Amino acid sequence: MASATHAAASPIVEERHARTDGLAASNSRGAEVVKIAIFAWLAMLPVTMLTPPLKELIEPLTGSMSGLLGAELFSLVKPLAAFGFQSINMLGAFICVPLFARFFRRRGILKSVAFVALTLDGLLLASMSIAPNVMWLLGIRFLEGAAHVLGLSALMAIGASFAPENRRGRAMGLIGAAMMFGTACGTRLGGEIWTLSPKWFFFIAGLIAAFTAICTLLFASDPQPDQKPDADRPHWTQILRTNPSLGIAYAYALIDRFCVGVVISTFVLYLANIHALPAKEISQLLFLFLFPFALLVYPAGRLSDRIGRVRPIALGSAGFGIVFAAYGIIPLNWMPAAMIVSGILSALMFAPNLTLCADLAPMSQRGAAFAGFNVAGSLGFLLGPIVAGAALALMWWMEFSPIAGYRMAFLVAGGGEVLCAAITLPMLRDLSRRGITR
Repeated sequence: MASATHAAASPIVEERHARTDGLAASNSRGAEVVKIAIFAWLAMLPVTMLTPPLKELIEPLTGSMSGLLGAELFSLVKPLAAFGFQSINMLGAFICVPLFARFFRRRGILKSVAFVALTLDGLLLASMSIAPNVMWLLGIRFLEGAAHVLGLSALMAIGASFAPENRRGRAMGLIGAAMMFGTACGTRLGGEIWTLSPKWFFFIAGLIAAFTAICTLLFASDPQPDQKPDADRPHWTQILRTNPSLGIAYAYALIDRFCVGVVISTFVLYLANIHALPAKEISQLLFLFLFPFALLVYPAGRLSDRIGRVRPIALGSAGFGIVFAAYGIIPLNWMPAAMIVSGILSALMFAPNLTLCADLAPMSQRGAAFAGFNVAGSLGFLLGPIVAGAALALMWWMEFSPIAGYRMAFLVAGGGEVLCAAITLPMLRDLSRRGITR
């Protein structure tokens, strides 16, 4: 009788043990995602510190060019150097990251990739303080962009690997929120540090990046290695060819980062040159954009788990594009409200797009898929300042007023967001109907 009771109870006990083990595993994976979110927040601080004092960083190093160029041409080239500073780092990422990501992927050591890349990022940021001229500064910036995006891609791949299948939107939303909160804190911190101690500005940025690298090495965990042979692990371009729907997530990554590139170059210079705002006040305005963005990315990720990815991505992008296009005509006293609205709409579209990328790639290909996501974002980040600078140059050549170039740049970027939403909405609906995403 006792043995019969024991036999009947055994499945119940086993089920309880299974539930306990499953809960422990879920909690462990959740803790890993939280750690990656913290490291992503730290990684964003030093690179976004450079944005508010952009004009003050570049102008002293361009002074030597004034004797080589005429006064009229120098007045155009001087702001274009700032555009170059804000785009050449993404050129470095666009060229170098796919090569190095492929090299490290074969060894399956994402944590080590993040540590090495973030350490190099810190060294390069600190070395900017001794750049003798603008060409040296741009060369260092090129390498720094490659190191930063490689480290961030490795962190995102680790986080995506630990994200539970049924809570992927929340997990990626948390990591996205941490990145945006790091951007918000970094821009605010940059304005304050530049005001208080410009001499130590680059050293402090480098120390933060190095601290992030050490924390990643000590506390992050590598996901279980893929059992596939190295030759069977596809590059992100191969994944895109076999799964073209990933191009939708990549398109949004490109246009979203295009707009970010315009913000950190054109919009910052617009506030400095047209409205004569100092670095501290520029950082305050950027904070009004980025703080609600960071605050709402995680709720937006949860919302995408509840209602799907399609509506938040398309409606958020279209709304953000309309507001962005109006930056050049919004009065300065209304700009804080425009920044807050922009942050809310950006959060609405950002987390669902991260989740869409994870939805469209199987677990074994997710690292490569996010590498492609970041390459697309890097390309957008690269093109944003270049296209905006071209708009300024065109308006200058056509002898329009200085503000006309800024308005044209904002219109192109905002219009791109609206156009992307209009083109991809039917595709997103089709993916949702087929059950590929939600």
